[in-house]
Amino acid sequence: MTPISLFLAGLASYIPPRVATSEAAERGWCDADAVTHDGWSSAAVAGDMPPVEMALHASQSAMQRSGCSAADIDILFYASVLPQGPHMWCPQHYVERRVVGRDIPAIELRQGCNGLLNAFDLASAYLSAPGRRAALVTGADNFGCDPAFGHDPEFRWRYAENIHGKKAGSILGDSGGAAVLSNQGGFARVLSISSRSVTEMEELFRSDEPLFPPSYSRERPTRLGARFNEHERRHPGRVSAALACLKRARTELAHHVLAEANVRPDQVTRVAHVFAATERYAEQLLGPLGIDPARGVVDFGRSLGHLGVNDQLTALEYLVTSGQLGPGDHVLMMSNGIGSSLTCAVLEIVERPRWAV
Repeated sequence: MTPISLFLAGLASYIPPRVATSEAAERGWCDADAVTHDGWSSAAVAGDMPPVEMALHASQSAMQRSGCSAADIDILFYASVLPQGPHMWCPQHYVERRVVGRDIPAIELRQGCNGLLNAFDLASAYLSAPGRRAALVTGADNFGCDPAFGHDPEFRWRYAENIHGKKAGSILGDSGGAAVLSNQGGFARVLSISSRSVTEMEELFRSDEPLFPPSYSRERPTRLGARFNEHERRHPGRVSAALACLKRARTELAHHVLAEANVRPDQVTRVAHVFAATERYAEQLLGPLGIDPARGVVDFGRSLGHLGVNDQLTALEYLVTSGQLGPGDHVLMMSNGIGSSLTCAVLEIVERPRWAV
């Protein structure tokens, strides 16, 4: 979809202190050789800080940077991978009460790691109606405090273990992120954005787990590697087939938004993508698009871990504040989440914002 006058007016992230992979290895939380081989140097770890507090910090900063007032915000989206607090409670209203202070629509999205960028797409449609001006999009996760993973400090370092036969592959970091989207103006224009699903992935992530009652608990923590491997044992070839389908769909969607934005691959200045620490990931992601893998953000993500919903916003903030993006530059944002949900967007930097100087 080509948005009508949609801009990124404000952007902010909240990153807690980092824990080095060497320290994690000394504590027995990870296989040092596997993690360092994959390129990770550290992970952002929030301790006992509630994820919604990280989202609140990021939202307050994004609002200040945007120049928008609370009266300008017409809708709020909150995205996350994990539950955010007490059952029968909604985190979006926590942020709404403290940042917006008005009874606007506030919606929680559970699209896995694609939640925040998917919210961009929904906000684009919402703000196309007359009389609406801006949307606050925020999200957060603390991967160390959820019973789904047994409150296990090892989980963030081992969640991808044994997927595709790897010892590690990826590690998780905690963060909060927020953006203010406006149809009035901003430092970056959204030229194109589009989302789709890859339904073949649903079976892969579910495998043969019972649908009821929900199976997450301290006694039975979630382990994706074991789930994938069990699915492959029962249905040989389906894991690789589903992943191949995901890669094709992701490439097709990126080509689509670039064509819609009238931006050639060689005109893409940088790509904000899921944090993975190996150059091989960037090659597999960007090679089929004809984009130099060096335009990705592999090096930056290595010290943070995969931040769930926040990789792309955190990367974009870094590229803007470090002066690696300026007026006229184009950014391709690529995201995918469990299940599997995909969103791609093309942004053009209009100006370097005052808060980035």
